[in-house]
Amino acid sequence: MALLARFPFSFVVVAVALAVTAGVFAFARPAYHQRNGLIKVPAKQPADDAAGAAGWVWTDGTPGWQAGYTLKGYNVSGVQPVELQAAQLAAARHGLDASDVRVLVSTRGDTNGALAILAAPTIGQTPVQTCLAALLEGDAPVRWQCPGATPSRHDLARSNVLVAAKEYTWNALYLVGVARGDVYRVVLEAPGAAPTELYSRRTTWGEFDAAVSAARGASLKVYGRRGLIETVAVRLRPGQQRVLQ
Repeated sequence: MALLARFPFSFVVVAVALAVTAGVFAFARPAYHQRNGLIKVPAKQPADDAAGAAGWVWTDGTPGWQAGYTLKGYNVSGVQPVELQAAQLAAARHGLDASDVRVLVSTRGDTNGALAILAAPTIGQTPVQTCLAALLEGDAPVRWQCPGATPSRHDLARSNVLVAAKEYTWNALYLVGVARGDVYRVVLEAPGAAPTELYSRRTTWGEFDAAVSAARGASLKVYGRRGLIETVAVRLRPGQQRVLQ
């Protein structure tokens, strides 16, 4: 079983106020907890250990929680179903099963919506393929990506991670992401703070998230089996949100 812990939104806001000068103030994932204590969730499997589109294949099928899914009364998806309506419509238009949009990881820094990594299966395709989207706050368009669908160098098959990030005007960076199957570690580096491991290939779907203060110049160090394979710079202005890959 994987042991996860998660902080209510009100706690995160207080943490920001207390630790805005301390560098890292909250790292979630794996993370779920409630008032009665920690919630245990079944162990999950990351995507297949392979490069390219094959590294975005989950042997057990499309990963993630249904929106609003609860364990012991706690919404482990972190979002309500209504918050995924735009993503579902975009999925339907992309030829995906809009009724099976799932949430791998989500977080929220304020009341304008959630940052999340979503997954959905294709329709009428054998074998079924998992496609992904990074959800930003508010009314930002949702762009679904099916690994290997295009010859572009920006195709998700060529990406080691998929990340949704926002820098808030109150000097904090929030991000969520998922790693391709051949990624073994993801480490966040931010000025004034010790490097922090967000992900290690074990018993999750490959998801990770973080929240840091004073994060100008932050970057994600992505490691494969044999060492560092990419540095993803997180370059955002206050109030800006972006999808990174």
